[in-house]
Parts: sequence; structure tokens; C-alpha cells
Amino acid sequence: MPYRDPEKRRAYGREWTKRNPANAREAMRRWRIQHPEKHKLARDGHDAAHPDSANARRKRYRQAHPEVRRVITQLRHARLAGAGGKYTAREWADLALRYQGRCAYDGAPGPLQPDHRIPLALGGSNQIENILPACGRCNRRKHLMSEADFRARLARESQIDQGPAPETLESTQETWLGSSVVEQPTHNRQVRGSDPHPSHQ
Repeated sequence: MPYRDPEKRRAYGREWTKRNPANAREAMRRWRIQHPEKHKLARDGHDAAHPDSANARRKRYRQAHPEVRRVITQLRHARLAGAGGKYTAREWADLALRYQGRCAYDGAPGPLQPDHRIPLALGGSNQIENILPACGRCNRRKHLMSEADFRARLARESQIDQGPAPETLESTQETWLGSSVVEQPTHNRQVRGSDPHPSHQ
């Protein structure tokens, strides 16, 4: 270790990254592969703290990969067409009102998105009983999980006292020494977790 002091070690790591960008990118790639859950937590934490940056990144990806967006949209339309049931705008408004305009998973205020308790891809219906209001962050994170699986994940995360740092080379504070990587998380982050509102059938 070149420095015992954490701040000096982080400064050294940043300088090393600037001098060795290719090695730094490769080290981060290996870290993401070896720590997928930590990578997800870091990405979600960074997106929550920097929503404008996250939205801009997603927009750039959609613009750079229009064919991916088209396939995703087509698959979802096909699932909706094959899913049983439907709900009205009034039913959705009443459901959001029952949750006081907050996410059913973490209590975050709107805007809200309809989320399927059991995803359409797993055979869930499009009836209002299978719908929960969710913030965009929870809706994206839940993805193809069932409601039960996602709530279990949130419960596990709520028990984590110290999460990984945001997903950037500088903010993750990783120090590369030759071929070794030393992670230096720098702050505690409260992961949004338990459900403050009861589920409504």
C-alpha cells in the first residue's frame, strides 16, 4: 500500500487511473463480473443520487441502440395482447390514491408507474388486482421478479449497514496497485427497503 491514509490512497488511485485508463477499465470490468450484486447496488445508488445523469445515460443508450428498444416494446405488446384482463384509468387512479400517491415498495412519492405483481412474462394478468403503483426506480429494479421476490430483496438490502460506493472509477475509490484492486467504499448509504403500505388485492 503506498499510503495508509485513506484520502491519500484515494488520491493515488485517481492519479493511477488517469495514467492507466485501459488497465483501470479492465479492472472495473473484472470487478463488475465478480461482484454483480454489489455492482447493481452501486448503480442503483448512483442513479438515485444522480437522476438527471441516469436519465441522460438511458436516453443515450436508447438512441444508440434503437433496435433493442423496438424489440423490447414489441415483446411487451405481445405479452399484453396475450395477458388476460385489463384495468381502467379510474381503477389506476383509485389504486394510486390508496397508496397516497407513493410507491408500494419503498414509499417514494410519485410519479408512479403501473407494476405487475406477477410479471406478464411469468404469466401474470393485466387485471388491477395484479397491479401496484411503483416509482420508476423500483419498477426497473424489480424487472422480472415477482412481488414476493422483490420484497425479499428489499428486506435483505435494508439490513445492509454499508453499501458500495457509486458506479464510477473515482467515486468507487478503488485503488489499483499493479494487477490488484483494493476497494475503498467511502460512505454509508441507506438502501430503500421495507414496504410502508400494505398490499391491496
